[in-house]
Amino acid sequence: MPDRSHVQVVLGQQVYAVLEQCRKSEVLWAKLATGNYDWLGVRRNGRYVLGRPRLSAVVPEEPGPLPDDARQPHRIEALGPLQRIPRWEAFATAEEARDTFRRLAQGDPITPLRTSGIWRARLVLDGRSVEERLVVRPLPRLL
Repeated sequence: MPDRSHVQVVLGQQVYAVLEQCRKSEVLWAKLATGNYDWLGVRRNGRYVLGRPRLSAVVPEEPGPLPDDARQPHRIEALGPLQRIPRWEAFATAEEARDTFRRLAQGDPITPLRTSGIWRARLVLDGRSVEERLVVRPLPRLL
């Protein structure tokens, strides 16, 4: 079997054994959460393109401090498909957290998630989960 790693890639070589497409963000999340796929981009028709088997490394998480509902009652938590511990950002007021969450859901790049990817974002107000959304920040479009 030929080596399909990114290190050994040559011009014209098909790097992924299988390319797949899906349109729904929930399907994209489910495939990425298996750990068997790399997300390659988005076609002009809006379909997400995935390659398998996964070639990119899964970097182990550095567990950070967990949020404290008493000290950070208003926050946004974001969890990636292969993460166990969410990243989070606290806000001074519930209104500020709600506004940032709204902008995040609409795709504003000036929010806690400044890179491309897919996350389950959760709005926490007064220490209680208020709203959860699947947020997709697309990679550059493919042909």
